[in-house]
Amino acid sequence: MHLHVQKQWIITPANLPSIIRRCPKCGIKTEFKNSKKFRVNANGRLIDVWLIYRCSKCETSWNMTVWERAEAGSLDEEEYQGFLSNDPALAEKYGNDRTLFAGNKAETSAERPEYSIEERDTPFSCGLEYHMEVHVKIPAGFDLRVDALLVRQLGVSRNKIKTWCEKGLVFNQGNLLSPKTRVKDGMILQLKKEVLTCQTGDSIIQVK
Repeated sequence: MHLHVQKQWIITPANLPSIIRRCPKCGIKTEFKNSKKFRVNANGRLIDVWLIYRCSKCETSWNMTVWERAEAGSLDEEEYQGFLSNDPALAEKYGNDRTLFAGNKAETSAERPEYSIEERDTPFSCGLEYHMEVHVKIPAGFDLRVDALLVRQLGVSRNKIKTWCEKGLVFNQGNLLSPKTRVKDGMILQLKKEVLTCQTGDSIIQVK
């Protein structure tokens, strides 16, 4: 096991959250799947953007509001072009945005989204005070807590992660983290060397 090497964890959701709503055609609540397509309407200088969902049973569509009556100049030009071209990355970004779901009063599937993590070693060394440093890549809006990520990747308990955080051993670019902190794209997760001697019932840290 490398004690002082910076790694990269690339998180990829297996699927996007479904919306649960009553389908007017089916007459019952069904799953509406993210079509990864947008609808854009420009009326003068005002722009509306919707992400299109489709009923998994009959293909009836439902449009989730992404932008409503936004001033044309207020939208990032690259992103606007992405809406027009149905950029899959934007469909994933907004299709994972829990704040956007709440704003649309959209009920999401209770199933926890599955995801995979690709781990890569990099040629960069850790700072001398750290046991490991990890650069995290994650799609915008994907909901994942720091403790859940570390439990999965290090093979230790949530209780141990909580203890590390309480003892001030887990950071993001020098800023102390809570176990409940949401993982953000570009995070540099840092574990101080003291995690090697901070025992809470687990035997050793299993870094994959």
